[in-house]
Amino acid sequence: MLNKDEIAKRYVKEIQEEINIELIILSEMTIHKPYGNIYFWGAKNSKKHRLAGNGPFLVESNAGRVLQFGTADPTEYYILQYENGTWNPGPNDILYPN
Repeated sequence: MLNKDEIAKRYVKEIQEEINIELIILSEMTIHKPYGNIYFWGAKNSKKHRLAGNGPFLVESNAGRVLQFGTADPTEYYILQYENGTWNPGPNDILYPN
């Protein structure tokens, strides 16, 4: 099984290929939790490319599942919802890596 960082890189690479804009993971912003890592990402050339909908995502430690958080609320909102079991992700917010 891939580790969390490898899964995160693969996830961002898939998005990059879909939108044809070079993307990066903002490693210094990664939040490490016992249940997984929360990654932030954006355009490598943020002056040239302004992205919308590029909210952070969680890579779970146990299953390697990727959960895309939203952008409507602060990241802390999604973390709290996940931690207390009340967050209900949409079908397009979950990725199961191969």
